[in-house]
Amino acid sequence: MDIEEMARAYSMRELKPIAKKYGIGTRCVKKIDIIKAFPPEAIAELTGERQ
Repeated sequence: MDIEEMARAYSMRELKPIAKKYGIGTRCVKKIDIIKAFPPEAIAELTGERQ
């Protein structure tokens, strides 16, 4: 799953807690920018949560 597909698949409600855990700001930021800032372990956590 690439970044654009992840941005379409997940809502901000799902992204915010993970972003907060990894210290990524979420105010005035688009979903795709948050996903680009995620480290690999955050992406693994996000995709594992959905499945």
